[in-house]
Amino acid sequence: MRYLALATVAVASIVSTGAFAQCQPVPVQVSVQTPEPQVVISSTANVVAAASAPQQLQAMAGWHINGLAQARPSYDLKLQGEVMQDCYRPRAVAVTLGFKEPIQVFIASKYRQGTCEYENIRQHEMQHVRIYRNSIMNYAGRLQFDINNAVASLTPQQLSSTQAQQLSFNKVVEATARVFNQMMEESRRLNASLDTVENYRYEQKRCSNW
Repeated sequence: MRYLALATVAVASIVSTGAFAQCQPVPVQVSVQTPEPQVVISSTANVVAAASAPQQLQAMAGWHINGLAQARPSYDLKLQGEVMQDCYRPRAVAVTLGFKEPIQVFIASKYRQGTCEYENIRQHEMQHVRIYRNSIMNYAGRLQFDINNAVASLTPQQLSSTQAQQLSFNKVVEATARVFNQMMEESRRLNASLDTVENYRYEQKRCSNW
């Protein structure tokens, strides 16, 4: 069983520098960071109650929720640029794509660590964790590519600096959000493929003390 919440964060950081003789375009440096998430495994008497949004959990008919992996992928986006009179040009985009909080894995405490049942649940939930992490890694390159395309379309804006900054930032946010949403959709699909009656029955056969 898994629970996937969406939390996106976008923060603009604008750096002003000295005036330049001409407002000419400059190469924009794009970086995407994917820090390794922390994974915390806990035992709890009530797995559903331990979830941050228990109302979103629904067990299949005839099954109980004995394990849960809970993750909140998010992104931080920072745009740096140069401001001069009636001109703004972006210089750098930095995106951090990952998990601000640890990925939480909950296992029903009635299954003690070291038992077949505990290990079976743990292995199942860690498959969800790998999907979360792999989705970040798989889409990092696409994110950088799309942001590069977005900033390549930007030209020094002959607008007020506030308008130009917002226009540039909006284009980068649009590219980032599009890729992030694609990543989330694939993650949901892959997680759902693990939580099927067929898979539950297959995993249940591994142990005898359910």
